[in-house]
Amino acid sequence: MKMPRKPPMSSLMPCATATAFLLAAAASAADYPTTILGDQPSAYYRFEETSGTTAFDSSTNGVNATITYNSVSTSPVLGEPGIDTNSFDFLGGSDYGYVDIPESRLITPLAADGTNSAPFSAELWVRPTSYPANWSVPILQGVNNGTIVDGWNVYVSGPGAGNPAGQSYFYLDMRPGVFNGYADFLISFGAWYHLVLTFDGTNGVFYINSVAHPFTVGAGGFVPDTTQDALIGSGSSIGWLPFNGGVDEVAFYTNVLTASQVATHYTVGTNSFRVVPTGAGIVTSPTPQTNYSGLPVTFTVTASGTLPLTYMWLSNSIPVDPNASSFTFTAQYPQNNNANIEVIVTNAYGPPATSSVAALTVLTNLNIASPPGSIARNVGSYAAFHVTADGAVPITYAWSQSTDGGYTFTPIPGATNQTYWLSNVQTNQSGNQYAVLVSNPFTSSNPPAGTLTVQPRTDPPVPLNGYGAIVAADRPVAYWRLDETNGTLAEDAVGTFDGAYSPGSGTITYGATTGIPHSTDPAVILANGATIQIPFAPELNPDTAWSAEVWFQPSSLGAGGGDYRVILSSEYNNFSGSPWNGWYIYQQPSDTIAFVPQPGNGFIVAGPDDPANGNLLVAGKWYHLVVTDDLTDFNVYINGELRSGFPVSGIPFIPDGAGINNDGSPGITAGLGQTVIGERTDGAFNTFEGTVDDVAFYNYALTSQQVLSHALDAVQLSIARAGTNVVLTWPVGVLQKSTNAAGPYTDVSGTVTSPKTNAIGTRTIFWRVRVP
Repeated sequence: MKMPRKPPMSSLMPCATATAFLLAAAASAADYPTTILGDQPSAYYRFEETSGTTAFDSSTNGVNATITYNSVSTSPVLGEPGIDTNSFDFLGGSDYGYVDIPESRLITPLAADGTNSAPFSAELWVRPTSYPANWSVPILQGVNNGTIVDGWNVYVSGPGAGNPAGQSYFYLDMRPGVFNGYADFLISFGAWYHLVLTFDGTNGVFYINSVAHPFTVGAGGFVPDTTQDALIGSGSSIGWLPFNGGVDEVAFYTNVLTASQVATHYTVGTNSFRVVPTGAGIVTSPTPQTNYSGLPVTFTVTASGTLPLTYMWLSNSIPVDPNASSFTFTAQYPQNNNANIEVIVTNAYGPPATSSVAALTVLTNLNIASPPGSIARNVGSYAAFHVTADGAVPITYAWSQSTDGGYTFTPIPGATNQTYWLSNVQTNQSGNQYAVLVSNPFTSSNPPAGTLTVQPRTDPPVPLNGYGAIVAADRPVAYWRLDETNGTLAEDAVGTFDGAYSPGSGTITYGATTGIPHSTDPAVILANGATIQIPFAPELNPDTAWSAEVWFQPSSLGAGGGDYRVILSSEYNNFSGSPWNGWYIYQQPSDTIAFVPQPGNGFIVAGPDDPANGNLLVAGKWYHLVVTDDLTDFNVYINGELRSGFPVSGIPFIPDGAGINNDGSPGITAGLGQTVIGERTDGAFNTFEGTVDDVAFYNYALTSQQVLSHALDAVQLSIARAGTNVVLTWPVGVLQKSTNAAGPYTDVSGTVTSPKTNAIGTRTIFWRVRVP
């Protein structure tokens, strides 16, 4: 299943809470169907039917649609209140009904070339009634199955779409080039919304309640579908959820509606709803839930009836908060185990409606998905042992070490995280075993220990002078200088994590000119699908703070539409519907950078500080890019400046390899979780075209000063007074001094290391650092 592409995270923040249209009893000042027919729709479905299997086309073209009911003929519900007079109500769920509109040039008009889209408009009224798990689809025309990507649809988004908690809004997907979310209209469930899409072949507008949201599609950026029927209430052909809510007055046009026409339709429609006061009813009762102790559970009811509705939830017949259609709380064992959950819904127009009872099962299990594995690491490298567990929480970890072949294990003070880190490993540690006791409040587990093998480096040493010395001084876990002149080895200069140059059907050019200031070390050019593949390692995917760094020079910009080019990724996707793990960095069609953590799929977008070029990427220009995760914020730096950030808590993130598949197996499989320079790990979208250099990963968040030093290829020398002395500190290099600011400078004699203390005298002394 292909995930929808998300828009920039900055566009997801609501700039205003839109006032959704609520049912009103105002008298109709104009006739809605007459207004629509006066604008000559090519097909028009009023949804006035109260029975049968045909939704009639009210235009003169007779493109009648088929009403397909669910297996028990309960969805869609016909004859519900709507605009002059009725509407259809779709109940979603796994057993759903929908309306099938036959594929036709009256629905999908084509240009004279028979391939590209001619101008068209599509219009409907929708009333979402519940928060979808991820993406529900009120209308679609097209396919998105990973092989065929065409047509368009509208989404109603839910928490699985990466939205901020409790927020839902509409998205427009015109494949492959447009995927826009509209957070200026937060959806109020039970309210009607007027949606209109217009497209003139290049430019489009998506209207919500007459408010225009214009967009542009470049050449080839929208591919019309000429085989798929249009579906109302079903997401089947794009792999997402059926719609839960009302739909009315669906119209198609082979021309572009004007803003004035759209406004008229909205105004007339809002004054044309049939208001029939109805008592509260239960459409969908809460379903039984099972979860681990200490984790949240949610019960949801879908109710009908004239607003406002009041909800009273009961647990074992005892009233509990909230007054809402969903009830979320933290399940605890034993007090919530076998609890019976129900809800009573009331309004002013009839007797209360009580849902069926849903049982809660609270589990106490502790599951070890992946024990610490044995690893071999080079002398001087980092080494990390990781255990993946889930179950009832809180889960605690206690690591121990054996130096006698596993005969005895000694607890390691402070080693209480999922990952146990070793730095600068040496041969005298080879053969040591590392075990972890994993516990929750109900049980414990001792998975098999992992053994560390420390081996001498066999690759030729990589020079770490100049810029390399500055980076190495900041203790990267892995550092690929990309200085090779031939072959397949992309050597890790500081660790164990060598990569492989993989030209595929493209080309790799060694010895390219770098863009790092003051540096002459070469770079590599990746073209036409060439990549650098690095095997999965837990050290490259910390579950604590981390940073990733790369220099890149795009040789060209995106061609618009879906031309997302991947600079760097470390991602796991087993293509089975299990949650994605990891992250990737796009060079976007909008000529910006997007860092995308998974499984939240939130886009954190940044551009360079370059006003002369609209703060956009420029082909042929070098950029220094750093992403940091300090466990509070994701930060994106470009050329030494912090250009974007977003709270870690706002985007669900699981490091590559640290997840658990739906079947309980570890979220890592050989060949599916590697780190890749120049491509998304799962091969989706496009490869990077251009030059890359000096890629480094860290198991902590670089500071802004460290990032700036790397971007400038410079060392910061700090001087602080301490009584009658000054203390000089620097990360790397040779300390020099002079009695003149302009020099000459000479190396300080003797063995000098940072920090250096120097007595304050009567002469002025100037200091600097020389990096060999």
